[in-house]
Amino acid sequence: MCSVSLLGAARTFLHTVLVGELAHNVGATATPGSPRGLVEDLTERETEENLLLLCHGCHRLIDSDDHSPYFTTDRLRDLKTRHEDRVRVAATSGGLRRTAPIRVGGLVRGATAFASQRQTADALLAAGYLGLADGRWQGDFACHLAGDPSRSSYWLAAQETIDHTLALVEQAVASGVVDHLSIFAIAPIPLLVYLGSRLDDKTDTRLYQKHRDGDQGWRWDETAEIHDFTIRAALDSTAAGEVVLAASLTAEVQRLKLPEPLQGLPYVEIRPQGDLFGPRLVSHPDTLRNFADRWRSLLAEVETTCPRATRWHLVAATPLSAAIEMGRAFMRGAQPPVEVYERQNDTYVSAVEVNT
Repeated sequence: MCSVSLLGAARTFLHTVLVGELAHNVGATATPGSPRGLVEDLTERETEENLLLLCHGCHRLIDSDDHSPYFTTDRLRDLKTRHEDRVRVAATSGGLRRTAPIRVGGLVRGATAFASQRQTADALLAAGYLGLADGRWQGDFACHLAGDPSRSSYWLAAQETIDHTLALVEQAVASGVVDHLSIFAIAPIPLLVYLGSRLDDKTDTRLYQKHRDGDQGWRWDETAEIHDFTIRAALDSTAAGEVVLAASLTAEVQRLKLPEPLQGLPYVEIRPQGDLFGPRLVSHPDTLRNFADRWRSLLAEVETTCPRATRWHLVAATPLSAAIEMGRAFMRGAQPPVEVYERQNDTYVSAVEVNT
């Protein structure tokens, strides 16, 4: 239930604690003290169908007086069936590619957000990947961004945390243990752009998008509509030293809310065709690919039209995965530094600088 490894036993100083325990769905005996023991008239209670392999903590949880009413026999059967389906996919599909998940999370809009190991495992299996296990060197690189985004010190500390995590990833890649990365990241847009700019473009990498619909979780929806994007440019000065890049996907960037120094600069924007703004815009992986292609085209157009620009300013309202793609597209050395802005109150505030 909780995804803890049930292989072997955990040993303390004086005792060996069993990790895996057999638990009953319908109680072991038809008595009042047996959890769910009187719910069904079941004769054979030691059969495979009525048993679950759980860790000690989950076993106690489902049998406790406080929680057993929630863990009904039907709910436990459903949990067991779904887990067995995941195991069956992993065991019978020899084509699963191994990948190292990178989970990034922190405080977003006042709440802590982080992809769980269960959520990442579900998304990876659905996409034909198998997450590596056995510690940091062979999987699950977790990056916790501590602090409050409203504090100025947060942004530099968060960048250092991302750098530290990616340094561990780079070591694993260099050692040959890891050759594919899967990114599950929830953070303010400037930090997602920074994360993307720091990813190694030589290692195969797949991004995942957190969805708000039901139990979709982080899984891509192959049945969702595929969207494309258009570029709108007001680049009337080839001598301009600075340019504003805008990405309007989940909502339209409010140009009039930009800081005063940015108001008169050349302005180029990417937006969905038909102005279909919304948080569910990037639900299909091909939509993300379309966005990445159009975004690179936008950057190439800015380079050509404003070759003297020495600084770009990025203002974005995008899904998580699109923000990372924006950062991945910047070419250090070939393109100018990019100042990335965060929406705070009624304006946009500079938060992070990338491509330096």
